[in-house]
Amino acid sequence: MFASIFNFIKGAVVSWFVVSVLWNVVKRICKVLGLNSWCVAGLCTGPTLHVIGGNEVLLATEIHQSTTLPQIKRNWFSLQDITARLAVAWVAFYCAMFSRPLSFIQFTFMYHKVFSGLSKAVLCTLLLPFLPLLIFLNTLYQKNLAFLPMLNVEDGDLQSLQFFTNTLDPLASLLYDFSQEFCNFIGNFYILGPCSDAIQTMYWDTDKTTKLFWREKLRQCGALVPQELGVWDGVLLDVKEDVMEHEGVVIKVTNSCMGVGDRFLRRGKDYSSVSDIREIFTDSYKDRACLLLQLVRPKEDLGVHSLDILTARDTQGRVQLVDVVVWAGSRSDTSHGATDAYMVDPVSEVAASLGSWYNPNFLGSKGRGLGVKYPGIGDAVNTAIHTHRNLPYSWLNVVGWDCMVLEDSSVVFFEGNLAAWRCPRRLFLSWRNFVYFVSYISWVGRE
Repeated sequence: MFASIFNFIKGAVVSWFVVSVLWNVVKRICKVLGLNSWCVAGLCTGPTLHVIGGNEVLLATEIHQSTTLPQIKRNWFSLQDITARLAVAWVAFYCAMFSRPLSFIQFTFMYHKVFSGLSKAVLCTLLLPFLPLLIFLNTLYQKNLAFLPMLNVEDGDLQSLQFFTNTLDPLASLLYDFSQEFCNFIGNFYILGPCSDAIQTMYWDTDKTTKLFWREKLRQCGALVPQELGVWDGVLLDVKEDVMEHEGVVIKVTNSCMGVGDRFLRRGKDYSSVSDIREIFTDSYKDRACLLLQLVRPKEDLGVHSLDILTARDTQGRVQLVDVVVWAGSRSDTSHGATDAYMVDPVSEVAASLGSWYNPNFLGSKGRGLGVKYPGIGDAVNTAIHTHRNLPYSWLNVVGWDCMVLEDSSVVFFEGNLAAWRCPRRLFLSWRNFVYFVSYISWVGRE
């Protein structure tokens, strides 16, 4: 029995080695011939130039067409749709094993060490060929948000969970939860690779990418950001501006995400003096660095919304626009309670299609916001691209920029984020999307 197991493992290792060698031989031949080994025979359309906001912008045409201007209607998050996404992810997994075995092993260990601890990281790495099955069994056993262990829902707006949960029937729900965990893992191998800074930032913002970092980089590139009224270091509040001049303020934890820790305060209702605000910090944010920001309001006829501009650095170092999503329909002060998702055409600045492909919770959208114009998006896209070009870290190759249209049609930026959780949703929508990401965005395509 043990001899049979040993022979099986030996055969698997030898096969892995042989296929990896052959793959890399083909890759080297393609490189000598000046061909992209990942993108041949018209498998996808490359990035193209478009005039957006008065400037030529490189657009990820393949991805943009699949998310914003879909030519074929799909029954999103049906068993067929989820299975199709998983098929792309499954092929991507074994392509990674054979084409980049050492990098994939390294990434697997680093990723699971950060998210699951050392013992599970060792187990997942040793059983790497069977990892899809292990992830499925783990999903079946836990049936929870295992792919986002860092989220402490007691600290944040519970509504933000709708971006990661679903209301599907039991079988589709199981497959969806599995696809989220599996696709986030394998997708980020292609997006980020074995980079410790990037993987750590996926889990929680480090000192390199706090809200202070993003606000500074945005300001340096001419972006409008909410006024900073004060800074809380975990013990003391340093008030920089006259807080009482503003109708409201927002508390933001500097290294948080998805609205965790956010608090919206109204003058006269939640506080009547700076002392009241200081007391709130003392009671609720001890030892947690925070910013006290001006509360900005959206353009009235657009309601509470958030624009999500996704940019990516391609294999030649150029920054391209991937697509623009708007989260709308929230009944609270934050877009984390959004009930609708729309894809915005950056050229016309109009909501062109539903974003139902993003998450099952947006399947019920009635489309009331279709055709609505979001003025200023063109300029905002140019600002996002300009800022991305000037980021100091090469591993920030995909960034989601959160912003909002104000009453005067200018756009205010809140922050940027490493788009590690956003990109896999696009990467596995189709085979062509996968090929595009690998060919024109992934670090794999740069070698």
